[in-house]
Amino acid sequence: MRNRKYIWWAAIVIVLYWTAAILTGCQTAKQLLDKAEKKDPAIVATYARDKYPCTDLLRPDTAVLYRDTTVYIDCPDSIPATFEVIRTDTVNQVVVKTVRVPVKLPIQTQVVTRWYEDSAKLKIFTVQVNALQRDTAALQSQVTKYKGQASRRGKENWIWRAIAIALLVWQGVKLWGRMTTIKMKAI
Repeated sequence: MRNRKYIWWAAIVIVLYWTAAILTGCQTAKQLLDKAEKKDPAIVATYARDKYPCTDLLRPDTAVLYRDTTVYIDCPDSIPATFEVIRTDTVNQVVVKTVRVPVKLPIQTQVVTRWYEDSAKLKIFTVQVNALQRDTAALQSQVTKYKGQASRRGKENWIWRAIAIALLVWQGVKLWGRMTTIKMKAI
């Protein structure tokens, strides 16, 4: 009798131990990821970078900017007080006098901006889109099923309406026959 008592207590302790182990052993993916990151963050970072690298997903955006720049143009001497001797030819005894005139010209500058997108965010969006597509497919199958049921019920309703109309016509003909028939009583 005493051995049975110990066996029962041992069985209860074992069951409680396994229950506690099962309940405390269940961890979510986020908890496991946090645990791995605390243990070795370099491996988790490498894994995340390899699994979800940043991609050049969006179109490169090109902006064209116009700005003014000052360019000096050499013109023949037209203003006598402001000139600059650029070249003196001693063989031919010619002095070339020119004036530097500032001119503002627009210059076109192109700026190319590339947009980088986080692959982890893209993966989340892809999972959401796939889930929504599965939901849409399930709803479409329900719609087709319900359309078939509605079509069948519509046909059944027309059959019942035809039967009801036939019965009403039959009863109307009987009533008309009774109303138009003169019955004589024998005295």
